[in-house]
Amino acid sequence: MLKLGFFRERSIVERIRQNDRTVLGELFVQNEKMIGSYIVSHGGNDADAEDILQEAIIVLWQKANAEDFQLTSKVSTFLMAVAKNKWMAEMRKRKRWSNQEPDVNLPDESDSSLDALVSNERIASVKEALDSMNEVCKNILIMFYFEEKSLDVIAKELGFSNAGVVKSKKYQCKKALQERLQKMMNEVEREL
Repeated sequence: MLKLGFFRERSIVERIRQNDRTVLGELFVQNEKMIGSYIVSHGGNDADAEDILQEAIIVLWQKANAEDFQLTSKVSTFLMAVAKNKWMAEMRKRKRWSNQEPDVNLPDESDSSLDALVSNERIASVKEALDSMNEVCKNILIMFYFEEKSLDVIAKELGFSNAGVVKSKKYQCKKALQERLQKMMNEVEREL
């Protein structure tokens, strides 16, 4: 069952790389309900949900066509993570707009571009650090933090004896990831 799911996920990425545009519609239909219910339950409406899902699919399309892209989760998990991030950014933007006085000067667009660049750099750093970890740690952290699986489910899927063992290992892996990120930050600071 796991192998079948893995090949299905890989085939989606391969279809994207082959410019098979029919996969866009399939991804939309398969993820519409899940992402739609998230957006609506977090203050959006159906139009917002549709826009966010389309943006998430575009991000997947762009990432999948990058040479170094490796899908490390289910496509639906990837799309949900992107949708959540985009929706949070949209909510922050809406809040900023609603809190502004009518005569207040709008921030320079370069500020938001800089924020986006910094955010992308952080994401890239976390991905790089995560990719450099051993497979067990990488899988535990991805399953827990990105796929939002319970410790019991992770224990079953990765063959651990119980959730307590996974919890302990997750703590060790998270600490190792934090140390790698700190080391990377220190190296960047030295270069500046």
